[in-house]
Amino acid sequence: MKKLSTVAWRSLKRKISRTVLLSGSAAITAFILFASYFFVLSMERSIEASSSRLGASLMVVPKGFGAQAGDMIISGTPTKFYMPESILDKVRTISEVEIASPQLYLETVSTVCCQTAGNFPVVAYDPETDFTLKNWTAADKKVGKYDLIAGAEAGGKNYIYHFDNEYMQEWITLFGKDFILKNMIFPTGMGTDRTLFITLDAARELNHKDSKLDFPENSISIILVKTKPGMEEFVKRQIERMNLEVDVVKGSGLQETVNKQIFPVKMMSYMMIGLVLIMSALQVMTMFTALISERRKEIGMLRAMGASRAVTFRLLLMEAGFASVIGAAIGSLLAGAALYDNRILLLQLLQLPMLFPDWVTGFFIGAGTTAATALIAVLAAFFPVRSTLKLQPYEAIREGEQ
Repeated sequence: MKKLSTVAWRSLKRKISRTVLLSGSAAITAFILFASYFFVLSMERSIEASSSRLGASLMVVPKGFGAQAGDMIISGTPTKFYMPESILDKVRTISEVEIASPQLYLETVSTVCCQTAGNFPVVAYDPETDFTLKNWTAADKKVGKYDLIAGAEAGGKNYIYHFDNEYMQEWITLFGKDFILKNMIFPTGMGTDRTLFITLDAARELNHKDSKLDFPENSISIILVKTKPGMEEFVKRQIERMNLEVDVVKGSGLQETVNKQIFPVKMMSYMMIGLVLIMSALQVMTMFTALISERRKEIGMLRAMGASRAVTFRLLLMEAGFASVIGAAIGSLLAGAALYDNRILLLQLLQLPMLFPDWVTGFFIGAGTTAATALIAVLAAFFPVRSTLKLQPYEAIREGEQ
């Protein structure tokens, strides 16, 4: 097998034009496949984040404020209402509750964030338990006590194109304290877009009249609850039976709605990938048929010199595999480099909250793309090679001379 691979490699080096043709075809296929799956995966991650953001199973708010909670999972409403923080601990005692995260509605402030001036509601959240904001932010960054997250319309759009620049810093003064802009939230089309988010620890430390921030001690405004699958109604009844003087609002089922709406788009994307694979297979098959026709004399001479049909078969498929692996690896590398180097430009052009995979995931996408492209090339080459090898050596030599 080692000697056979050496012969196949030498054959590729001897016929550079043929090798470039095969490798170029594989490179184009791999480039398209990598880019297609890259965008599909980015879209799926965005949808997953959106579902997490909008898909809180339940919202617990003070009695009489259930109607105001509405469908806003992350609310930017300036309305202030409070309930004891002890309610949070009681909700967490329910075994069917996976996560319960509090938020606290503060003041609406007039400020400038990332060269954007306006009146922005400020909401405090707990970064340790949050399962909504972190799934919709531009990057996964550790949040400090005085770090701030901005909505898209609160200056976030000006920050998004620089969020991966660790040397860029934007300072904002809120309630007499300087906060550093740490991250931003992709556009949501809701009040969240004009909201500034700070940590609960910072809000409680600044809770005094001199800072113009004054709310009841040990209080929160809303609890976002994520239940175990299918347990929303059960947990809702459990909380209501505790007589906590709260309203429990069920999520609007937006996660299921989003999944249903996006399903045709996902299917269309996978159909496009399937069509690319089919077109690639047909292209390689056509190309290899032409190349094999030109090499019939060479194949016949090889058979006449004593090479068995099986050895010749493996040799030709090895050539197709080697050329395809080289081309596919180059195509995947070029696609990955182009997409990662221009990801900010893509965000600007598409204006979509694409959550791109990291480098490790990109490497595995490239490896999978290379393997898939090489496999397609070998399978596509199988049929014209098998057809040619059915000929006797003298017939192959005679047809090759014509």
